[in-house]
Amino acid sequence: MTIDEQTNTPPPAGDDIAGETAIGDQYDRTWLGSIARPALLIVMVSVIDVAILAFLRQYAPDMTPAMGWTILGLGVLAAIIGVTTTTWLALPDQRLRRSGGYRAAEIALLLAVTRGAIWAMQGIPDPLDVLTDPTGVFADGYFLIAAITVMFTWFAAIDFTGDMAELALQPDELWVSRRTELGTADSARAAPTDRPQVVRRFLARWVGWGIFLILLASTLRLGVTRPSFWALGRQDVDPLVVGAILTYFVVGLLLLSQGQLAMLRARWTVARLPAAPGVTRNWPIYTAIVLLVFAAIAAFLPLGDTYLLSLILSTILNAVFALLYLIFRLVTVAFLMLLSLLPFSERAAEQVAEQPPMQAALDQGPAPLIIPPWVGGLFFWISVAFLIGYAAYFYFSDKDATMGWLRRFLARLYAQLLAFFGLVRSWHPQSGRTAQAEESGAQSSLASLVRRLLPWRLMSPNQRVRFLYFQMLEAAEEHEVARLPSETPDRFAVRLDESLPDAADEQHGVDELTGAFVGVRYAGAEADRAQTERLKRVWAALRASLPAGKEGDSAS
Repeated sequence: MTIDEQTNTPPPAGDDIAGETAIGDQYDRTWLGSIARPALLIVMVSVIDVAILAFLRQYAPDMTPAMGWTILGLGVLAAIIGVTTTTWLALPDQRLRRSGGYRAAEIALLLAVTRGAIWAMQGIPDPLDVLTDPTGVFADGYFLIAAITVMFTWFAAIDFTGDMAELALQPDELWVSRRTELGTADSARAAPTDRPQVVRRFLARWVGWGIFLILLASTLRLGVTRPSFWALGRQDVDPLVVGAILTYFVVGLLLLSQGQLAMLRARWTVARLPAAPGVTRNWPIYTAIVLLVFAAIAAFLPLGDTYLLSLILSTILNAVFALLYLIFRLVTVAFLMLLSLLPFSERAAEQVAEQPPMQAALDQGPAPLIIPPWVGGLFFWISVAFLIGYAAYFYFSDKDATMGWLRRFLARLYAQLLAFFGLVRSWHPQSGRTAQAEESGAQSSLASLVRRLLPWRLMSPNQRVRFLYFQMLEAAEEHEVARLPSETPDRFAVRLDESLPDAADEQHGVDELTGAFVGVRYAGAEADRAQTERLKRVWAALRASLPAGKEGDSAS
């Protein structure tokens, strides 16, 4: 039987390995599709937050219980998200999503959720403080504590889960295993994977976090105890912390046993030995029984006190802080000495001292531009909202979520903003709009609608002059005397005068409206309200000599 014929052969019933019709999509379904292993990882990582909660209770007495449980819940949420997404990204069809941008978006969303949860417990801050002190409102003490807890938990979750995912059988190993199960000859050899190194890396991380938990628990009690049996119950440490530490180590040992099982499976595959289903099925049961027996024995072993350990920790921490302070002082002194050697360091001081008061007053520049204090805060929150929105779009679009409605909404909003700013530019007295843009603006139905709906008394005097002139252009166009694109306002006024009846008042009205518009538009003149009221009466008389315009042309 050739390889092509073997590829088209359907797999036997009960096979846990992907069929050979999709060799490129094969992955270890038994390992990566398990639910028990991610659940154990979530439990092991979440108990770290329990110890952190006990630490915060003792050394942050002002923190309310609700705030403490909120931080614990955020840590558990970070553990669930980290384990779930890392397991999901380990699948072969998600290899293109394994990028730093995806992880950065996940971190940004976690921090946004953390910030919102802390505000929900603290209460919404004062809007004035939000705009004037954005960094202080955003990065307060509780948020920093919660953010550090969430980040530590998330990094621990993705590291532990990544190590477990690397222990799965690779596609070439699955191919060899498939050939062995079918009893067919194949000269293919699987590329070796250094699984012992992966297990050692997992062990190092597990021991490191375990030492961190033990040191954290040792700071919760600084008394002296006598070695005795069942000393765990007399350590004066929160029983919740003791249970969390024991759970951490027991679950970690269970996961290490799973790592050993993964090494055995890979060894059997490379050696082309058929794997016994009973070994894989009964391995977790036997491991749990052994661990529970040893955990019960260890619980009754005599333990010493934590007093000497606290002295050692205190000495080490004091030495580290003293060394850091000394380095900071040395660097500061060296920096100041370097500044003193600069050629302008002393001369500038002498010049400032010898400068007469009158000369100093004359040298003072113009008053700086005063920017309202809330402008910086507004820009800060707009930037934060943009980053969070972009992170959410990038994160959820990679999960094949339908975001077409959001893109259509943003496109429509962008078009409306462009139209709005175009109108504002056309109304601004110092805008640089050309004559052709004026003509097209006068013919624009949207601009005409805005001019009609804007009340006369809410317009500035310059806007009123522009309004009356554009009304005259629209009425002239209805009278079939439209202004040409290359025609200046003065030349158009002459042509409009010629089309009117022989009445000096109407011709004078056209000239007065045109002159006022040219002064406001091109000469930078400022109109007053009395002039605009007179121009309004002039336009009313001029309009009476023209055919009736469109409905709603009134300037009232």
